[in-house]
Amino acid sequence: MKLEEKLINSIEKYREEAFALNEYLFNNPELPGEEYGSCKKIVEVLNKYGIKAEENFFDIETAFFGKVVEKENSKVNIALLTEYDALPEIGHACGHSASAAISVLAALILKDNEDLIDFNIDIIGTPDEEDKGMKIPMADGGVFDKYDCAIMVHLATKNSPNGRFLAFETYEFEFTGKPSHAAASPWEGRSALDGLMLSIHAFDMIRKCAKPQTIIEGFIQEGGKATNIIPEKAKGKYTFRSNSASYVENEIFPWVKNAVEGCAMATQTKVEIKPFGYPFRDMKYLESGTQVIADVMKDYKMDYEIIEKGDGSSDIGNVSYRCPAFHPYVALTDEDISLHTKEFADLVISEKSKPCIENGTIIILGFLARLMEDSNILESIKEEFNNN
Repeated sequence: MKLEEKLINSIEKYREEAFALNEYLFNNPELPGEEYGSCKKIVEVLNKYGIKAEENFFDIETAFFGKVVEKENSKVNIALLTEYDALPEIGHACGHSASAAISVLAALILKDNEDLIDFNIDIIGTPDEEDKGMKIPMADGGVFDKYDCAIMVHLATKNSPNGRFLAFETYEFEFTGKPSHAAASPWEGRSALDGLMLSIHAFDMIRKCAKPQTIIEGFIQEGGKATNIIPEKAKGKYTFRSNSASYVENEIFPWVKNAVEGCAMATQTKVEIKPFGYPFRDMKYLESGTQVIADVMKDYKMDYEIIEKGDGSSDIGNVSYRCPAFHPYVALTDEDISLHTKEFADLVISEKSKPCIENGTIIILGFLARLMEDSNILESIKEEFNNN
């Protein structure tokens, strides 16, 4: 029996454990950076089946690291990535509970068949994807540098062999002015809100002249306390996205910085610009590995679409600049339902999640089996990565 067939056939042995994990995580959602119970539960499941896993990986309390397969004579290292944070109010509306179950199910099967595996395989818990992006300090700290490949599967409404992502940087702009009575002595005041509002108009002007796939979005966090007081403080939070991290870093943000400082000068206020979270990079998209995943989907009757341009962001983009990384999507439904909605969350806990979890696991196992059976595939991936 071929390795791939044996791995796929092992899904039945562990799938109920994966379904139960999805249900537990879904019913106990935790916000980004607060996934203490989720991390603990996943580590418990991994340890239960002989995978040495520990919490507090890389000095991140809600991250974990587990050794799935250890082969002393192998020079190939693979990372299974795991997300498990939820969203405010709507819980696992991004499907991370099921996505985590997919990575864990793949890990359990690979561990069960470790005698047939030629690679070193680790599973890494990467929390806080929805907010700050904790894969980023891991990537910057060299966690992924040793890996020949990293992979995880995300839920969607369409199957796709890989994702494309927009880079983004998020900033808070805090203006300080001078308060005064808006009717009795307005000339004594300097409106922090005016400085912020003028900046928002400047962002609109930047958007008009920016390259395609540049997205500027944000909101006012603080704008005053009363209508008869010229605001002393005002604060806004804005995200700047593009399909190129270099474009955001070297062209958009310098433009934004100059504009905001000019708005402060125009309103005789002061402004402090604070980065929020980490800068997310675009995805280093590798055609060679993507095609292998597409072939797996085709062979297992998963109709798929190729994503031509990014319409969201993920911190796996930063991972993709340190090692070849893949982020295939598996369809939870064919209905026109957006992620990050209550309707999508309802499907994550429904019976529809079960075949979705199985299909996601098939994608990972089929991909890794083909890498093991044909060393030329991994060489092609590494060559493209190094030349891209």
